[in-house]
Amino acid sequence: MEGGYGLGWRLLTSPARNLSGAEIVFLGLNPGGSEESSGHDLLATDSGSAYENESWSGAAPGQSKLQKQVRALFNYLSANPSDVLSGNLVPFRSKNWKCLPNKKLALAFSKRLWRNILDEAQPSLIIAMSKPTIDAMTAILNVNNLEKLPVGWGNITACKGELKSGKFVGLPHLSRFPLFGRKESQTALSNLLL
Repeated sequence: MEGGYGLGWRLLTSPARNLSGAEIVFLGLNPGGSEESSGHDLLATDSGSAYENESWSGAAPGQSKLQKQVRALFNYLSANPSDVLSGNLVPFRSKNWKCLPNKKLALAFSKRLWRNILDEAQPSLIIAMSKPTIDAMTAILNVNNLEKLPVGWGNITACKGELKSGKFVGLPHLSRFPLFGRKESQTALSNLLL
């Protein structure tokens, strides 16, 4: 594959129907793993949200650490996971972000792709998870009044800002910094999301 992306890819972790009309968009960085997962759709998950229905990292469906945290986020927002437009900023799989080849090429492609998707979707809330995702989204969106906020986890911060049609929130990676269910992070979550 051009660019050296030989571990497969995945764009959406939600049904394709959410490309139009979803109020909330949630974007992670890129699909993890060292091989393409059998049984995982490449473009979209028509059976519902991958955060509920899929088995990741050998855990039972919906029970990986990241899946539980993202579902807790959706629950916090009173959102049905199957109704959230969720996906990967960069659709190309890698063991971790550091191992992804040709990041500049991947990010340039992904920014164009998501700019088009978001122009069509017109959500009222966009949530980006991880610094590279936050940086990419703030580069393609017209985010005003971007403000960093501590999340009650050392010097780790999140951010929030305003969009023409709603709100932008940037969170640290929830698999490394599980904010939901953590007492020290509750004030930050309320400031960011409510």
